[in-house]
Amino acid sequence: MQKILSIFFLILAVTQLNGQTLTDLNYHYKDLDTSEVKTLNFRIESMSFFHNTEYMGEIVDGYTWTGAWLRPKLSYTFSDKLKLDVGGHFLRYHSRDDFTIVRPWFSAEYQMFDKMKVVFGNLNENRNHGLVKQLWEPERMMTDAPREGVQFLYQSKFVELQNWMSWEQFILPGDPYQEHFTFGLSGRAQIYSNSISTVKVPLQLLVYHQGGEIDSSPLGVVTHYNYATGLETKFKVGDRFLKDIDLNMHWVGYQCPDGPAPYGYDNGYGYSITLGGDTRLGKFSFDYWNAYQFIAPYGKRIYMSISHRDIALSQQNRSQAAFNYMMKKRILKDIEFAFQGEALYDFLTTKFSFAFGYYLVINQDFLLKRF
Repeated sequence: MQKILSIFFLILAVTQLNGQTLTDLNYHYKDLDTSEVKTLNFRIESMSFFHNTEYMGEIVDGYTWTGAWLRPKLSYTFSDKLKLDVGGHFLRYHSRDDFTIVRPWFSAEYQMFDKMKVVFGNLNENRNHGLVKQLWEPERMMTDAPREGVQFLYQSKFVELQNWMSWEQFILPGDPYQEHFTFGLSGRAQIYSNSISTVKVPLQLLVYHQGGEIDSSPLGVVTHYNYATGLETKFKVGDRFLKDIDLNMHWVGYQCPDGPAPYGYDNGYGYSITLGGDTRLGKFSFDYWNAYQFIAPYGKRIYMSISHRDIALSQQNRSQAAFNYMMKKRILKDIEFAFQGEALYDFLTTKFSFAFGYYLVINQDFLLKRF
C-alpha cells in the first residue's frame, strides 16, 4: 500500500492535471460539425479501464471491472443539418474468451431548429444525460450496451434540456417476455450569473416501465419513477492552485404506484450536499448523503436502501459521507488518462469503504474522403 501511494503522489508531482468527475469521462458522442459537411470520417471511440471497489456492509459487495470496449464507426455528414454514424460496439473483460457485448451502432442526428436537434438510433449519452449519480450509475459506461431509441436535445443561453426514450427490451406479438423501456427528462435552468458565479436549478425525471400489451408473459406491469431537483452553484476563484468551487444540493425521490414489488418499498426519498473544488492537482469533493427507503433501478447501488445481493437485506435509513478525487491527463489531442479515488463512511453501520480506478479514453477521427 505504501508503494502504491508513493507512485500516486509521484504522478501528481510530475504531471499537469485537470480535475474532472467520473461522469465527465463519458463524452464519446460527437455532435454534428458544420465544418465537416460532405466529409466521410473513420472514428474510433474506446475506453480501457480498471475499476475496483472495496465496499463493506450488506448493500453492495465489492467488485472489479477490468477490460475495454471499442466502438469503430464510419461517419458521414450530409449537410449542416444531418449526420449519420454506422459501426459497432464491442465490450470484453480481461481474461474472458468472448465478448460480453457485441452490438451494431446506428445513429442519425438531425438539426431540426436552431436550438433543437433529434437523435435516432444510438443515443447521445454524454455525461450520463446530465443525471445525478443517485439516479444514474456512472459505471454503466463500463458495463451496459449503448442505449437505443429517440432523443430530443434543446440548448439555449439559459436553458439546456433533453428528453429521450430508450428500449432495453423490444417485443413483437406473442413474445414470452415483457417490454422494457426508459423515459428520461433532464435539464438545467440558469437563474443567476455574473463574472464569478452561476446558479442553476436542475430538473430530472426517469420512468422505468416493464410491461407491454402484445406479449404472452404472465408478469404484471411495473413502473418505477425517479425524480430530482435542487440547486447547483459554481464560483470562480482564480487561476492559482484553487480554480473553482462547487456547492450542489439535490433532492431525489422514488415512487412505484404499481405496488412495492419487486423491491419492497413503493416510495422513498433522499438528499445530497456536495462541496467540490477544482485545483491544479485535480478535483476534490465531499458529499453527504441521507435517504429513507430510496431506490433507483439505474442509480449508483451504494446509495440504495436495499441490498443488491438480496432485497431482504435492507436499510430503510441511509446516512453516509464520501470523499472523491479525480484527475485527468491529456496524452494527445483526443486521448486522455484518468485516475479516480473514492472513500465512503457509513454513519449507521460505522463501516468504511473505498474505490479507485484507472481509465484510458480515446475519441479520434481519421479523414477518409471529402466530397
